[in-house]
Amino acid sequence: MSEAEQAIQPEVTEAAPAMLETPAEVAQGGSGNDFLNSIPEDLRQHPSLSPIKDVENLARSYVNAQRLIGADKIPMPVNPTEEDLDRIYSKLGRPESPDKYGIAADGNVLTEEAANAYADVAHKLRLTPDQANGVLEYYRSTVANDAEQFSALNEKAMEDAASSLQAEWGVDYDNKIQSAQKAVDQFEAGGIMEMQLADGTKLGNHPEIIRAFAKIADFRQNVTSEDTVSESASSLGMSTQQAGNEIQAIMGDRSHAYWDKKNPQHQQAVDRMAQLMEMQHG
Repeated sequence: MSEAEQAIQPEVTEAAPAMLETPAEVAQGGSGNDFLNSIPEDLRQHPSLSPIKDVENLARSYVNAQRLIGADKIPMPVNPTEEDLDRIYSKLGRPESPDKYGIAADGNVLTEEAANAYADVAHKLRLTPDQANGVLEYYRSTVANDAEQFSALNEKAMEDAASSLQAEWGVDYDNKIQSAQKAVDQFEAGGIMEMQLADGTKLGNHPEIIRAFAKIADFRQNVTSEDTVSESASSLGMSTQQAGNEIQAIMGDRSHAYWDKKNPQHQQAVDRMAQLMEMQHG
């Protein structure tokens, strides 16, 4: 290139690199945002405006503020009294009085008395109707599940008792069961048979109880004279009340030989129970 050509060659200057905004600057409206500069200085420093970086955010904040202004607000005291809590929960939906819950007896799980008592408790706890009914439905489902489980347990207990006694009595099984039932009816012991044990099964489904009443039936069949029974009770020096007390003591003591077939004194205890039942009921 000649000196003349170099002389007319335009001078090329290198352009300055473009300034890129950081993500933080973009999130806050951009480094070039002059929104705060467009409002009076006495408002510019107010803390409530610090999160607002552009007109769009300002508009959204204003709309939300208007919504809150129009809403029904519940004052929350720092140390609320019982009256304060009543007022707050009434606004949240607690009815004016227990009868407003509309909780009715169902004739099964909930009686009329229980329904009224529950409504009183729900009102004292400041529950809303939805909360009160939710708790009640949970209770009903729990009771229903328990009833199903107890029914299954009793059914199995009956099957186990029948299997055990059939193996023991053989062909005499039906006759002994009928005799045991007659003894239960004669002594009006239906209530005893319906007593519930700790595992949920009924006392009357326990094979030992069935054996006892079968023994009582045999005993009554063999003792034909009332005088003989009276003499037997007198010879033991026991009243009917004392016999009843001993029966209750045996029934309530699961460690008694009466309940343990493997105990050497088991048969003696069963005979004793039959004798006591006879003394008590004649």
